Amino acid sequence: KLDKAEEELTKSGQGVVSITDPESRFMENKKKRKELSYNPQITADNDSGIILANAVTQDCTDHYQLQPQLEMTVENIDGLPEWTKVSADNGYFNGPNLRYLEEKEVDGYIPDSKQAQEMNGKKVKDSPYSKDKFVYDEENDHFICPNGEVLTRKGEYEYKGKQQYTYYGANCGECPFREECAGKSKKRKITSDDYEAERRRMAGKMCSEKGKEEYKKRKETVEWPFGNIKQNMKFREFHTRGLENVQIEHNLVCTAHNLRVMWGKLGSSVAALSNIKGLVANFAFRVSSI
Repeated sequence: KLDKAEEELTKSGQGVVSITDPESRFMENKKKRKELSYNPQITADNDSGIILANAVTQDCTDHYQLQPQLEMTVENIDGLPEWTKVSADNGYFNGPNLRYLEEKEVDGYIPDSKQAQEMNGKKVKDSPYSKDKFVYDEENDHFICPNGEVLTRKGEYEYKGKQQYTYYGANCGECPFREECAGKSKKRKITSDDYEAERRRMAGKMCSEKGKEEYKKRKETVEWPFGNIKQNMKFREFHTRGLENVQIEHNLVCTAHNLRVMWGKLGSSVAALSNIKGLVANFAFRVSSI
């Protein structure tokens, strides 16, 4: 046990690991408390409630899970229909994910942090000079401030392995709003990266009525399977240890959810059941082959 714990301590880069379950990681729960846990992921079909893909990860955030979940879904159901729409919460809002959706021509709906807070009914501190009030000109790679002045790229640096760019205003000294906008600095500075255009496009999409309506469906799509598993099936925590065992446990729980959905569909409509049997068959085949 000690050897395994030492190995995981080195691999994870964390300051501490569990002796009883070295592969678990400290994660923040909904009560903002940190506890040793795993991060379960699911992708569900809006119409049927069937779980199309699932995974268990050691990552404490969802930042890097969108791409593997979509790829697993494509594998499980033999491709995505042309009309497919993908919704995910703010935890998946980052440049690489947004670019991936665009490159795959997937119609995605993911709010940024400000939009997510507003959608949850929280008050958001707003300013007429916050970064989102500056227009980004992708073709010329510069920002335009609310007063119509241009901020051009003047420098770049690396932060946590990622390339960052800095943009400065040229005429801030003569601007009547300089103090409100730039504070004590002589010039307003904006920091960005290689994904600014993708972020702007998604944010604009989420501001539209269509974007808001599509995102509302997410709670019905994903929150219901999670709620069914936790409340109806009384499965609120993993009972095994080790990533592989926890993944198997999660597979079984998701399969049980799918069978429950099928039973509900069978009770009301045989036709409805026939529409989802292929989804479940592919999912079950993948679970059994792990």
